[in-house]
Amino acid sequence: MPYRSISPHGTELLIDPIPSVRSCSVGFWVKRGSCWELPGEEGLAHFIEHTVFKGTAKFPEPQVMAEATDHLGGSLDAFTGKESACFYGKVLKEKLPDLVSILGDLVTTPTFDGEELARERKVILEEISQSEDQPDDWVSELFYSHFWPGSPLAHSILGRREQVGTYGRDEARAFFDKTYRAPNILIVAAGDIEVQPFLDLVQPVLEALPRGLRDDGVRPASGRPRPFVLNTPRKELQQTSLVLGFPAPPHVHPDRVAVGVLSHVLGGGMSSRLFMELREKNALCYQVGTYLTHYRDAGALQISASCAPERARELVRRAAAECAKVREAGITREELDRAKLQLRTNLVFSQESATSRMFSLAYQRLHTDTILSLDQQIAEIEEVSLDQVQRVAREVLDPGALGVSALGVRRSAGIRKEDLAVCAGMGNS
Repeated sequence: MPYRSISPHGTELLIDPIPSVRSCSVGFWVKRGSCWELPGEEGLAHFIEHTVFKGTAKFPEPQVMAEATDHLGGSLDAFTGKESACFYGKVLKEKLPDLVSILGDLVTTPTFDGEELARERKVILEEISQSEDQPDDWVSELFYSHFWPGSPLAHSILGRREQVGTYGRDEARAFFDKTYRAPNILIVAAGDIEVQPFLDLVQPVLEALPRGLRDDGVRPASGRPRPFVLNTPRKELQQTSLVLGFPAPPHVHPDRVAVGVLSHVLGGGMSSRLFMELREKNALCYQVGTYLTHYRDAGALQISASCAPERARELVRRAAAECAKVREAGITREELDRAKLQLRTNLVFSQESATSRMFSLAYQRLHTDTILSLDQQIAEIEEVSLDQVQRVAREVLDPGALGVSALGVRRSAGIRKEDLAVCAGMGNS
């Protein structure tokens, strides 16, 4: 099990030495993503992730920061999610002090120079435009905005163009000062790392982090998901992009692993129900798959596919019918065993990389408040039974709770509510 400690001011550290690797992966995680933004702050968490790279106390200009990053010889990156943000890198052991120095400066001493922020704001606006131009991205944004309307999960991580365009130094500094504080930071390291030397490296960062919280530590609830059908025309698109989603359990739930098995049986591989039905038997699409998104108090099991606009309704009908078949009749023992094997394999493979180990530890600590060993995680998968999958299928694959987002539909061939009310027998046609 990894070494764990908490600084006197509430910053948690997880260190996982891996003797078999020669690299080090370190992540500085901020326990505040876009879900923590108040009305009027949408997009600020992502805005901060970008703008801290534009200058810090040790690296006052973007060029200086870029040169320091290149001198690492490894990688340095960041991302913002709905529940957290992360600054992370991977280097050889000899460059670990330099990586910690840069990461520490990013989360403690950004300068937020007005001119640099103005330039980076244009970059972010381009990123928003790029997202809108990528059908897979935009159809997912539309799904979230309608599945959890009015909740923190509904608004885009990137924010709205007209709002982001107004952000400057004052907004960035205010959000940073209330968010990047000692109790909100989790530091995770894995790889060719020794515990005490690493603790010595991060000590200056721990001392520089502001103490205490400036919020109550509770973000707004996600709210209840609602069924919907959304047709969004886009004349320039040659295909219709689709997301169909059912409500699913949150991060911490007794059925979380069983729903993962169910998701894999539905759309997790080339022999999955949806792949066979939609692509192999009926040639409706090139790719189709399912994926699970878990949050603190909500989740979704989503089906993603693209097809010719004139075939979108048939794809939705057949996908709904296949879900109805699984809900009514369950899955086979062979499907259960195959899904378990794939999930175990993916889990084991993910533990063979220092970066993946770092991400896995952070995910568990941030979202489940516990850390399970690899053997314990495998045991969770093995404990899933046919009866449990049957029960969660009846609960999750509820056609009355299904949300559908379609981008690039033709006005005369949009998805209709009656397309979701199909009989399971259609899957055999």
